[in-house]
Amino acid sequence: MRLRMCKVYKLTLTQFTQFLILFVLAFTACKTPAPFTQEEAYQENVQYLKTQAYDNWNKRINRKNATVATFFLEKVHSLEPDNLEIALLLSRAYHFEGYYIETDPAQKDSLFMMGKRLAIQIVEQSEVFQNAKAAVQGDSMVKVTEAVSVVEKKYLSALYWWAANRGRYFSTKPVRMRLEYRELGEALMHRVLALDPEFFYGGPYRFFGALYARLPGVELSRSEEYFQKAIAAYPDYLGTYVLRAQFLHTKAGDREKFKADLEYVINADPALLPDAMPENLFEQKFAEELLANEDMLFE
Repeated sequence: MRLRMCKVYKLTLTQFTQFLILFVLAFTACKTPAPFTQEEAYQENVQYLKTQAYDNWNKRINRKNATVATFFLEKVHSLEPDNLEIALLLSRAYHFEGYYIETDPAQKDSLFMMGKRLAIQIVEQSEVFQNAKAAVQGDSMVKVTEAVSVVEKKYLSALYWWAANRGRYFSTKPVRMRLEYRELGEALMHRVLALDPEFFYGGPYRFFGALYARLPGVELSRSEEYFQKAIAAYPDYLGTYVLRAQFLHTKAGDREKFKADLEYVINADPALLPDAMPENLFEQKFAEELLANEDMLFE
């Protein structure tokens, strides 16, 4: 499941990370006791890289730690391409960095595409997926769209990050393009919805809430229904309120609800959901930015 990816880092970060990795490998090699075999020394170095990846990921509220976590996850994935846990976390890390950290549009797109491709490679390991794809008549898009609807729960996380990274990528594209590629995105998230509707803090509900708020010709009540389900499942995940304000309330022209959702997010305790506290803290910053642009959004 090896995936060759090329990521452009800022020069200072490149120098820092390359120096750090070389230092780590040299240091651990030097401190390896003589009786260690080459394989044992190699495994010790890999374990050190994993520790660095997880430690930095747990500190991802800091922009530098988030980027360094992605770097180390890439290194571990290149050494252990069949490590499902690492591959899934890397797909999520690409999404996190693309959505919360990176500011350059081209780099954001690149991160989302890498996250999507990695998730696809994981799902492609499913024999159920491959058999279903082979049995379907039609072009490649039709085959994939039909096949994802039967993928087993083992690949739930990969399906979600496939859809999430893909959705973020298309969210900045013209309506025509979003409509053209809508069917596969819905198929992916409908499968996640069927397997676990509350996955990633009500993620499938949140996805459809945002999707139906943005699509032309769709009743806004459908969007509101999905957002409400996401909030009912995880009321302390602040990203749901931000998306509802950004897409549903602006489209409905409801300034009062727009302000209510964003002020709720800004005044909320991000630590009420400890595992998602970094995401919640970033969502609070998004809420502040949206409020600052209220007049422009409601022109």
